[in-house]
Amino acid sequence: MTAKEYKQDCISVKGIDSYTKIGVADNERAIGQSLKIDLEVYLDLSKAGQSDNLLDTVSYVELVNIVDSVSQEKDYKLLEHFATRICENIFQKFPSVDSLGVRVHKPHIPNPSFKGRSSVYIHRQRQQ
Repeated sequence: MTAKEYKQDCISVKGIDSYTKIGVADNERAIGQSLKIDLEVYLDLSKAGQSDNLLDTVSYVELVNIVDSVSQEKDYKLLEHFATRICENIFQKFPSVDSLGVRVHKPHIPNPSFKGRSSVYIHRQRQQ
């Protein structure tokens, strides 16, 4: 989804490098894997647009820090769970965020005949 489709302001951060222990197989989690994460954070940016003040928006640096923190907090089996934890942490840190999308790219899957790429995309709205 894009900001245009939602008709809402959006901060997009793409290509965040993350290294975490993730996978269904024990050997995947033992080794760990590199992932790429894309974020789309939907919120009203009009105040920041007028004030030019970082306190009126969501910091890109803080978003990257959240991804880094979640990647280190535990071992994961599913990309879906990893992406959900990122959402939960962003909602907790930034009350102004209305909804967000997280795409987690996993470039290597344990199937030597598969040459493509896999990813999971989730979109969540803040619970009222």
